[in-house]
Amino acid sequence: MERLSDYIQGERVVRELRYHAPEALEELARDLEQPLSLPLERAMMRTLDDRWVPAFKPAEVLMPAMMTTFAVSPAAIAEEELAVLESACNRCEVVGHCWGSMRDGVDAEACGSFCPNAETFMGHGAEQSERATG
Repeated sequence: MERLSDYIQGERVVRELRYHAPEALEELARDLEQPLSLPLERAMMRTLDDRWVPAFKPAEVLMPAMMTTFAVSPAAIAEEELAVLESACNRCEVVGHCWGSMRDGVDAEACGSFCPNAETFMGHGAEQSERATG
């Protein structure tokens, strides 16, 4: 019965939004602060991993949150390098996992295990900047 409840509260809601209110689904994906039930959050993660929210661009939503996690200022990164990072973010295969991690406030060490830009972010992070100026 729990699986049915999870389906009704998660997958079914996402499917209804996808077919009848895609803009609401996109808005939900863009809001990392919106409280969601666990089944709905899991369904959103799977939906993002499967790229069922076509207008969702990870670099617009997740990369700024990830940069905050790594204490990186966009101003510290050259425009050309930032474009490469955005491209890698938009091609990431674990967007749903990243989305859930950013919602949960996961730390930089945990993000380093899955983020394709983690190494670059670590190189530009606050600690690195302090060492360079200190």
